[in-house]
Amino acid sequence: MRLERGATGFRGPGDARVPETDATLFRSACWNAARGIGGRVSEPARAEASSFHWVIVTSRAAPYVVLCHAHLPIVAFAAASPVPGQPLSAFVDPPPWGAGFEVAGFRCLLADHLNTPMSRLDVTGLAEAELMQIRYWRPEKLSDLLFNWWD
Repeated sequence: MRLERGATGFRGPGDARVPETDATLFRSACWNAARGIGGRVSEPARAEASSFHWVIVTSRAAPYVVLCHAHLPIVAFAAASPVPGQPLSAFVDPPPWGAGFEVAGFRCLLADHLNTPMSRLDVTGLAEAELMQIRYWRPEKLSDLLFNWWD
């Protein structure tokens, strides 16, 4: 899997700005998904000290944590809420209603993809500042790199 510039959320002093994911589009996709299953959406947690935004979509069946990368149109699903500063875990495959995120232009990642070891990822598209962060933080897998609390 080839990573795109902005995957870590970092840029160097002379680098162009990293792209921003449209948070309004993400919220809209969450509300549409919740309406479709008769569920509710929590207040979004914005990416301030992290590389992602997240909400909880609660349905009759179970709550899902929906994570949205702050710089790339990527979403992932988890069974447990993020704990600030801690690596994320408990990733699950997208629920059936997750297809609505793809219709909105997001890529939904499978749990297996998120567990891809760093050694199997192509980082040649990343900026030098991002590669420096990877060398410093030493993420073990894709999820550690995409959904991080690095400062």
